[in-house]
Amino acid sequence: MKILLLIALIISFTGSAQCKEFPSLIFSGPPIAESVPLIAMSQNMRAWEQNFEVKFIPWHSPDMLRAMIVGRQIDAAIITTAAASTLLNKGIHGRIALLYESPVWIVSVKPGPDTLESLKGTLLFPFGPGEMPELFFKATTGNKANNLSIKHTSGALEAVNLLLAGKGDHAMLSEPTVSVAISRSIAKHSKGAPLLVRRVSMCKAWSRAFPGHTLAATSMTFFGEKSDSSKLVQNFRKTHKQACKWVRENPAKALALTKQKFPALAAQLNSGAVKEINIHTLSGKKAQDNALFFLSRINNISPAAIGGTMPKSDLFEVGQ
Repeated sequence: MKILLLIALIISFTGSAQCKEFPSLIFSGPPIAESVPLIAMSQNMRAWEQNFEVKFIPWHSPDMLRAMIVGRQIDAAIITTAAASTLLNKGIHGRIALLYESPVWIVSVKPGPDTLESLKGTLLFPFGPGEMPELFFKATTGNKANNLSIKHTSGALEAVNLLLAGKGDHAMLSEPTVSVAISRSIAKHSKGAPLLVRRVSMCKAWSRAFPGHTLAATSMTFFGEKSDSSKLVQNFRKTHKQACKWVRENPAKALALTKQKFPALAAQLNSGAVKEINIHTLSGKKAQDNALFFLSRINNISPAAIGGTMPKSDLFEVGQ
């Protein structure tokens, strides 16, 4: 009888352990370096404790992203702070969990001064008119007249191809596309392609235009009921920090995982042009203030781009 009771106890404890379930979260991100830590969180075997499970879905265009958010297919995504504001104003409940200082560059076919005022010729923007790349540029320059003609592309890779084909002088690009574009230009230079260079850092251009303000244009935003759980968001931030450290210290493993989950991003990272994946996050009251300042500059140009009304602090859960 004692043996039977012991077996019953063992089974009951084993069953309790097996029944313990963690929340399941679906994350989404575009083909930029900031997506890699989210992908790292989705692995089955992790080097850190994580009290939620993750599935990662790539997004490739603003329209695809909007459809997934409106259709409640994802719980959180890397989006612009302007998009987060727009969604809130349209009645889609959400809160910003993290802000990023993403490396954005004006890449050019020839070297020159690292100022926006010095640019001449044709500037290529990923996505269409009224989308964030162009609005961000206009906000940084104060929407002043310049010596540039604007051309929109379907995405960053098309912009790179147009530069290499001599059909543009500059393009606004994020990492890892910047490094890939420069690497491809070196490989194709013997066949007549221009040697592309990093011309203007948009983060530095923003700080020069608005002293004391860090660019906080990109966010990780949670949606729906998941965004109401401060504990869940805090756990995410803690885990995200550990995932970033793992990615930085294990680039080969991170690349192999990205190849499984996001082949388009992995193809860029696998080019050899990107030497390390270093994610710069922003948090606390100062980060929130910088994001609100960014939104105010976009609002001055196109109120519709942030949903028509400036958000309040309830948009943010960015920690202290």
